[in-house]
Amino acid sequence: MSKEEMLPSESEWLIMEVLWDDKVDLTSAEIADRLPKSSNMTQRMVRVLINRLCKKGLLSYTVDPNDSRVYHYKAVKGRDALRREKSKAFVDSYFGGNTLGAAFAFLESGKLSKEQIKELEDIIKNAKKH
Repeated sequence: MSKEEMLPSESEWLIMEVLWDDKVDLTSAEIADRLPKSSNMTQRMVRVLINRLCKKGLLSYTVDPNDSRVYHYKAVKGRDALRREKSKAFVDSYFGGNTLGAAFAFLESGKLSKEQIKELEDIIKNAKKH
């Protein structure tokens, strides 16, 4: 698998979000129950996506000590680390690795609040110091 294929798809990301938000190991049924209703994912689809995430090394599991048919899943990578990897892959794929070009494209296409503009100014100020 390529590096990009090792990253979660949009549907897989929803499963990761559930695990990150709950901060405890969950069964596939618990994950399915906590997914947003708008996802329309069946229990079977959730299990398929969990298997893919395990193969990608993004989830690990333990077998329930009371029932060997029940697995408890947890995220191997944190949200921020995976977000950085996914962002880098996106920039590499669509902007030839040009991070600044990607940032400009996003900034040009959206409206920023005063707070967001202030945050951006602070980031630029800090970048100038380093």
